[in-house]
Amino acid sequence: MRFRWIRNSSRTGCISATVTRSLLKHVDIEIALDMSLSHFAVNPESISQLERKRLLKEAKAELKKIEETRRGGTSRRRMRG
Repeated sequence: MRFRWIRNSSRTGCISATVTRSLLKHVDIEIALDMSLSHFAVNPESISQLERKRLLKEAKAELKKIEETRRGGTSRRRMRG
């Protein structure tokens, strides 16, 4: 059976859920992806290695963006007062 998302927005939702699980539960991003895939895909066990690699890359980029935003917001507050 071929890998298929449940909805058009499932890919984005899976990336968001992966990042959220990684931050809140303090688990590795690959484990968080495995936990998230079952909620957003029809048959998560048949995901290709290329698609898995792309999802991990995008999730790591989002996690990095969140960390940079978090650090940037803290330093601005200190400068103001």
